[in-house]
Amino acid sequence: MNRQQAQARFAAISQTKKELEVLNVASDYFLSHGYEGTSINAMARDSGISKESIYRYFSSKKELFEAVIAKELMQYQKRLHSVDFEFESIALDVALRKTAESIISVVTTDRTLGLRRLIFQETRQSPDIGQYYYEIGPLEAYRNLEKIFELHKGKSNLGSEKLSRYFVAMLLHHRMLQRQCGVLKPYSKKDIREIAAEVTKDFTDAFMG
Repeated sequence: MNRQQAQARFAAISQTKKELEVLNVASDYFLSHGYEGTSINAMARDSGISKESIYRYFSSKKELFEAVIAKELMQYQKRLHSVDFEFESIALDVALRKTAESIISVVTTDRTLGLRRLIFQETRQSPDIGQYYYEIGPLEAYRNLEKIFELHKGKSNLGSEKLSRYFVAMLLHHRMLQRQCGVLKPYSKKDIREIAAEVTKDFTDAFMG
């Protein structure tokens, strides 16, 4: 399933109210039970949606799972696009802080962490799913940051691509590890604002003249 196939699949699903209802139930079920732990019979029993309704739209568990991945990735991309704003009209530290807040608020939620686990498991069998996730998730964030650094490239000896990766590493590496290991609970809005401000200051002090 490449990007175009996923977009087409979700677009087709979203046109059918009952099919989208099935998919919403399946999304929560897969995220709670994982792929191997999900049974269509159990899903139907627990959700109150008949097994016949599920199979009317999806011929197998694998097809249903792929549709769930498509739906979740499209929603992930939509949330990540909240970082879009007019980079040219604001100062570097403000642009980085706003971007950091948006990234943290998207990628550190329980739902996104669950989605990542599902994607990484499925990527062993279907590498294109992992590639699609990388393209609309991490790569999208890197590109937005590169646009910001290009506008301020005279302030550092490093290129925009390297700066974007260093910034994301400072922002997410340790925190994502803690969230994935269950060391930390989900961040509050206050936490996110404070983290974004701290990382932005540390980064600009270290890398930007």
